[in-house]
Amino acid sequence: MNYKDDFRGTDPGELEYAERTRKAIDACIGAEIAASGKRRSQILEQRKYFSDYFSELKDDEKLDLLSNEALDTRDYLGSMTHLKKLRRQQQEPYFAGFDYEYDDEPGENNRVYISLETLRDPETDEIITFDWRAPVCSLYYESEPGKASFETPAGKQNVDLKEKRRYRFEKGKLVRVSRISMPSDDEILSEALSRNAGEHMRIIVESLQKEQHKIVRDHIEGVTVISGCAGSGKTSVALHKAAYILYGFRNRMKDEELAIISPNDYFSEYISTVLPDLGEDNIRPYLQEDLLKEILDDIGEVDFMSRLDEAETAGEFGLESSAENNSVAEAMSICRRLKSSETFSKLVTSYIEYLKAHIFVPEDIELTEEREGRVGAAVLSDMFYSVFADEPLFKRNVRIRDELCRRYSIQKEANKEHVLNTLDSMMLGLSAPELYRRMYTDEAFGRECGIDLTPLTFFRDMFEDACAVALIHIVAADPELKGVFYLICDEAQDLSCIFLELLRKRFPGTNMLFVGDSDQAVFGNTGDFAARIRSIIPRRPFKRYVLDTNYRSTTQIVDYSAKVLGREPGMIRSVREGKEPEHIRIPENAGEAELKALVDGVCEQAASEGMESVAFITMTRAQADMLRRVSGFTGNAPGTLRRYFLPVYLAKGLEFDAVAVFGADNPYFCSEEGKLALYTACTRALHLLFLLDGSV
Repeated sequence: MNYKDDFRGTDPGELEYAERTRKAIDACIGAEIAASGKRRSQILEQRKYFSDYFSELKDDEKLDLLSNEALDTRDYLGSMTHLKKLRRQQQEPYFAGFDYEYDDEPGENNRVYISLETLRDPETDEIITFDWRAPVCSLYYESEPGKASFETPAGKQNVDLKEKRRYRFEKGKLVRVSRISMPSDDEILSEALSRNAGEHMRIIVESLQKEQHKIVRDHIEGVTVISGCAGSGKTSVALHKAAYILYGFRNRMKDEELAIISPNDYFSEYISTVLPDLGEDNIRPYLQEDLLKEILDDIGEVDFMSRLDEAETAGEFGLESSAENNSVAEAMSICRRLKSSETFSKLVTSYIEYLKAHIFVPEDIELTEEREGRVGAAVLSDMFYSVFADEPLFKRNVRIRDELCRRYSIQKEANKEHVLNTLDSMMLGLSAPELYRRMYTDEAFGRECGIDLTPLTFFRDMFEDACAVALIHIVAADPELKGVFYLICDEAQDLSCIFLELLRKRFPGTNMLFVGDSDQAVFGNTGDFAARIRSIIPRRPFKRYVLDTNYRSTTQIVDYSAKVLGREPGMIRSVREGKEPEHIRIPENAGEAELKALVDGVCEQAASEGMESVAFITMTRAQADMLRRVSGFTGNAPGTLRRYFLPVYLAKGLEFDAVAVFGADNPYFCSEEGKLALYTACTRALHLLFLLDGSV
């Protein structure tokens, strides 16, 4: 490959370095292919040997063979992962670079090339490209040419930053070098942001802005909150921080992991490629429901609905209920809102404290069925509430049983079981679900807490009910749960207070990052979500970052979205110009044919303007399903305009080239809650926004 044939720059040295990098990548790929082939052959030989001589092998020999195969398989899979990264680097060997001199070594120029991961010369072991997370690379993201510094394990390094560059490769060929001061100071940022949306979230490592990069590299201890407007890169920054943590804190993580709690499956799939593209894939994805199931798995099935399905059941997002269901839907909606509040969270935590003092109601006990030996209630009370006070509530009776059997030399299993059963009969409840339901009818607790529980009566278990049950179970049973080194929660403005309390108990020593935007709250949570988090999870240090520039949408879309919230144009900054949002009237009494024509018309216009994706965003899932059906959509084919039909609460965090908001003039969108939903829908658009006015 001859770069000079395709290169449009002027520096021959850059061409030579690109050629050297290409050869190093090719050599690494060749070595990895050879190594992986050897490992594969070893695995196959071991399997054949194991099969041929299975009957003659001793048990310890079988275990050794299986253990060796497991190690070889792990190494083979590691080779495949590394090979995939190298082939990706073939297409773009590096994307940025800079020159600098150390203050104590003036005149000695150091040149750094930045890529998604470190590349070493296979012959000399010299670093050819640096991982973007390496300390020295902070000079590119955070400093302007001139006096600068960066932190290393050996301490602060003072340097003179000479020049920064941005490289553009096309299919592995260097085609352009741009000399810059900051990534946002030339056409590079605009070029990166004007691209069409892909099927997955884009990595932004090539265009990270100074304020974003500082968040990525800043401390991880305690609780961190990133709040910012739609399109400010909050989630991308959080994922880049996750990659940075996996790179910089690997030795501290030990057997723990990094976990991300996503709002729904759609969003989890959307971000699924980001960390592998950044060089990391050792991360545990969670949905909120997954977290609950993990905690409640050992106590049997607990009936609860997902928050999303419940929201529609409760008549939210403009869902029209039949007359006979209106009262039920309204009551459920009120009940859910109460259970999302801080009042409910405090109620449940108060009940847990109440249980710690009242769950065991001791009586005198006969130690055997033959009534041989007797222990008074006062002794049992002292053992439960004092002697074994450090044990979880549900585990204390076993400890009391064992101690009594030791003291009174009880040996028969039947008598041991009799003692435990008798002790258990003195408990207010033996499971978290049982205790939680009892909370609503415990008159003594009601008098003690001074709260009227009547409005909280539930029709069926809700998401918040399951959170309360899980919280009680953690405190009462202390289940064994895998530790997490760092936790990221997206769409944090929608997290209920009881769920935040659950996070505090489930991850007691975990560093946490919350990402959200109060203007995109679509589940009724209001107020400053960062203050809510700080109040419920009072860990130190607590740090909050605010991102106030929309890098996703055009100025015209940003200004229209701000108007939805009653704000003046220009209050939310954008960096790109585009077309004004377009209103399209849905024909009155439109049937399926008219709706199909409307959808087709929007798609044709989007395709004619170079768009690659369009989303039809509705108030409810039923509306999205209806539009999908009448349009005849059966799936996205390669090379065609990608179409999506989804309700607004599933669109949160996603982005599309074009967006069409169905029923944009619905009266619901005039309510305070509806305005936030409409704002969320409009700010999903990168380039084109259509407002479909009217209803069917």
